[in-house]
Amino acid sequence: MSLQTLNLQCEYRSDQTNTVTDFYIPCLNVSREYWRAVGYFTSQGLALAARGLSSFIHNEGKMRLVASPMLTEEDISAIQKGYSAREDVVEEAILRELDGDFTEIVNHRLKCLAWLIAENRLDIKIASPSEVNLSNYGAIYHEKIGVFIDGDGNTVAFTGSQNETVGGLLANFESIDVYWSWSDPDQRVRRKIDNFNRLWDNLTPKLNVLDFPVAAKQRLLDHKPTSPPSIDPEIPMYNLSTKESGTSYSYRPKAIDLPSTLELRDYQQEAIDAWFCNDCRGFLEMATGSGKTITALSALVRLVKEKQRLFILIACPFQHLVEQWDKEASQFGFQSIFAYQSRQTWVNRLNEALIDFNFGSLKVVCVITTHDTFIGEVMQQTLSRIQGDAVLVADEAHHLGATKSRQNLPDLFNHRLGLSATPNRWFDPEGTAALKTYFGKTIYEFSLDDAIQKGCLCPYNYYPHLVELTEAELEEYENLSKKIARLFSYQEDNQTTEKGLEALLRKRADLLNKAENKLPTLKQLVVDRTDLLHHALFYCAPGQIDRVTPMLGQELRLRIHRFTAEEPTNQRRSLLEDFASGRLQGLVAMRCLDEGVDVPSTQSAYILASSGNPREFIQRRGRILRNAKSKDHAFIHDLIAVPPLDYCQQRKDTSTFSAERKIVQRELKRFGEFAKSAANRYQAIEKIWEIARIYDLMGVLGGYYD
Repeated sequence: MSLQTLNLQCEYRSDQTNTVTDFYIPCLNVSREYWRAVGYFTSQGLALAARGLSSFIHNEGKMRLVASPMLTEEDISAIQKGYSAREDVVEEAILRELDGDFTEIVNHRLKCLAWLIAENRLDIKIASPSEVNLSNYGAIYHEKIGVFIDGDGNTVAFTGSQNETVGGLLANFESIDVYWSWSDPDQRVRRKIDNFNRLWDNLTPKLNVLDFPVAAKQRLLDHKPTSPPSIDPEIPMYNLSTKESGTSYSYRPKAIDLPSTLELRDYQQEAIDAWFCNDCRGFLEMATGSGKTITALSALVRLVKEKQRLFILIACPFQHLVEQWDKEASQFGFQSIFAYQSRQTWVNRLNEALIDFNFGSLKVVCVITTHDTFIGEVMQQTLSRIQGDAVLVADEAHHLGATKSRQNLPDLFNHRLGLSATPNRWFDPEGTAALKTYFGKTIYEFSLDDAIQKGCLCPYNYYPHLVELTEAELEEYENLSKKIARLFSYQEDNQTTEKGLEALLRKRADLLNKAENKLPTLKQLVVDRTDLLHHALFYCAPGQIDRVTPMLGQELRLRIHRFTAEEPTNQRRSLLEDFASGRLQGLVAMRCLDEGVDVPSTQSAYILASSGNPREFIQRRGRILRNAKSKDHAFIHDLIAVPPLDYCQQRKDTSTFSAERKIVQRELKRFGEFAKSAANRYQAIEKIWEIARIYDLMGVLGGYYD
């Protein structure tokens, strides 16, 4: 980290910002040197000089401080008449300021300075008017400048004023101007550095700069605490999970416990017990919608009570899940630090909390982040400083099995919990093995059938609709299949071949997803129940959504809206509310409704596109089957692309039959997964039985007909 990474402003004013949390703390967190000229050496003046200094204490940096003694008329007269040496008068003036009772803020700041002095990391010098200027009582040193320098030599300088002799610090109004060395065409930063160095070396005309008196140093050391000061009492104790709290860096935790209204289900308690029996490692393989989040948070509460001191990191695949997890976690007493999007919004808060955690002043830290941020370099460097018990909870943990992700899974978490309805990665045995090695084995399973039987999810009917490919589509599928077969047989394994193969596979899957006849089939299905249609989801492929949305909204006059990653987060949140209330009859979605989005009011779903990855349609089904008020059943309509049925019987000996059979086999896998747990299981199988027989794929259905 460096000063250049901070989101600095050229001016900070008390009516618009909190200079401690918005400026001092972020700069001190990344600085190796801090130079400060503060004006009067008073208790209030020292408190000003030490604003935000607790964050600097835990770095290895050093501070230089210059202040002016508060001399009385008697002090000046004694110096002028030679009754006392200047050094003695200055010492007495300083000691006067260090006696007495102080406010909480001042007391904390004096402790910060005392700690740095004891660690030989703070030098103080006293600047007073020269002999010529002593005759004018108003001639005092009252300059207000500061300089931050990081490990790379980047420098931030500031100037400003605040009347530290009037009232409490919180009531004062402050305005400072800020300059930085990496963009300083007028050399303001250079001049501030030169001015401070000349002051420090006693080369400033009209001033005498003295070393800090030994007696005063000892008096200040009397304030040294037994442990490093941490939470600054001037910092508002906001809930860090709210976006409005972007300037807060510390918090006082609530009591962490299960909500009084929560009664864990038997299977949730069994899952928690299984995790603890496996040394708090492993996967919970639980059906989507069965309460994995509540189970995990309950396990964390138990772990906090056992460990007393715990660093928690919850990693989610998408940003909207960060907010969902925080909403649930707050019910358990966790106050979360959000860590995603721009690092400028979270790095300083996390660093401050981590410092407090490492030094024992903060017992529990809970960070909720995205997978991308979690595996990023900045987060990894920050987490490497954790000292103590730490637990990682990975929601939809299968995502972390990708090559880049699994290479950045840190060893520092001695407790690990993976959550996923489908932890095995599709066609990626290496990624699956890496996840099992890191998180541990699956220590508890709770299937979709279990969830329906226990009443955690609602029962559903499944309706497969066979949609015939056109001749042109079938021909294109065969051509793509031939190209794919050639690349599979290609002996040289290189990145170009792999990328080419992936592109062809995506193109072939896209052809099936966007089969032309799916649109008229969908239109007829909707027309048949237009008056009754409500709380419906329509899953589409990219590009296809641009045809489906106007067909449903403009032609059929349904109250629908598209729901994709292109819509802003706030709009997606509003769309979900309109959908739940019934103001919208349906949402036309792509993949952003696949994982983690709660849409429990969904009554029916129309699936036009699917990747063939079992995880995708298992996740979708779980979304659809969540329980909701006035919902006791769900309905899934699945549009399955197949070859033309009227002549497929006669094509067994043709060159295209093998390609056609692969199409059917691919679609039957999804069909079988949906059909096996449906309330109308046998009726659904009858619908598809004949085509499975023609293509000699009865084995695909055999397990579902028993």
